[in-house]
Amino acid sequence: MLGQFFIFGFEGKFPADDFLYLVEKRNLGGIILLARNVESSDQVSETITALSSKSKHLIFVMVDQEGGRVNRITKDFPVFPSNKFYGKREDKDGVFEAYKTTAKELARLGINVNLAPVVDVWTNQKNSVIEERSFGDDPHLVARMSKEAVVAIKSENILACAKHFPGIGDIDVDPHSDLPINSNPKERFEKIDFLPFKAAISSNVDIIMSTHVLCPNLDPKEPASLSKKICSDILRKELGFEGILITDDMQMGAIRKNRELADACEKAFLAGNDLILICDKFEEQIQVLDHFEKLVSDKKITKERLNSSLEKILLTKKKL
Repeated sequence: MLGQFFIFGFEGKFPADDFLYLVEKRNLGGIILLARNVESSDQVSETITALSSKSKHLIFVMVDQEGGRVNRITKDFPVFPSNKFYGKREDKDGVFEAYKTTAKELARLGINVNLAPVVDVWTNQKNSVIEERSFGDDPHLVARMSKEAVVAIKSENILACAKHFPGIGDIDVDPHSDLPINSNPKERFEKIDFLPFKAAISSNVDIIMSTHVLCPNLDPKEPASLSKKICSDILRKELGFEGILITDDMQMGAIRKNRELADACEKAFLAGNDLILICDKFEEQIQVLDHFEKLVSDKKITKERLNSSLEKILLTKKKL
């Protein structure tokens, strides 16, 4: 069942036989669809059907369909404006309609997780990574809008994912390329960055995504995605989140430039992440799976830790 803890991406419009074999024999928890996997709506449905037929369990089928500039499916599919567009207008009804319609169309294709909404509060003008993906710089407005988005997505019986915890609205380095540092005090995180996550949690958001950012005043040693202090102590115990925690892509530069992939994935899981996202490179995906099998056989990951995440994953799949 170790595969249940992983979400993998694949190359091409249709997964290769070795990837289909992995889904079947290694009990893969889910897949992520990127733009490279999408040609048309019909093709996406066929791909999902093929993948699902190989799995003993329902698989998570995830996509980033945020609106604005981040959309993986654009052909014969409704694409809405960015979060920034709705935030500037304080248009709660518009946000609800956009995310509800998107969720309905995703469900029609067989996709059951939208990795949205972005709930980061955009407070750094140099932060082009998040700018239009954020509802704005007012944490209370972002919280209200985030709540609308989560409720809208869930209304169509697919899962919503609030991202990127603990908040990357005040960074000026793109984690895709290198590790950002946010030296703000914890009190500032509590007053600004955490508010939209609290709103999402109160709306029963199913998934939260942890991100690769070093926050020395939350954890001086580890980036958020690898930090037990941030993933377990703050998010679970202080904010009360009981759902699924997924990492951002573990092959981003923020991790790759500083860590060996398998060790980083191990640390992320032990920190409290339930799902590990690896978007690329089949050989590396297999290496990480093999690494986890050895960790379990060597009893470096306890049954209690495994069961804690597995129970959340299977219960959430049962809801779908």
